[in-house]
Amino acid sequence: MSVDTYLKGKNTSNYKRIHHEDITIMVAQVLAQNSSKVELVTKKKLLGSKLVAVAHHKHTAACRHD
Repeated sequence: MSVDTYLKGKNTSNYKRIHHEDITIMVAQVLAQNSSKVELVTKKKLLGSKLVAVAHHKHTAACRHD
């Protein structure tokens, strides 16, 4: 995951745009297609906070899980 606020001149066609309140989240299309959901979680650390993306696998007939 990366954070970039300057998008001028960048190719963002491989990202799905998800709008939530006043922010836009760009998720790689392959991640969006293979996930049942993607959660954004803030974690507080001793030296500040960070944003973590947690992707949940989408189960399909092709899955080979035990």
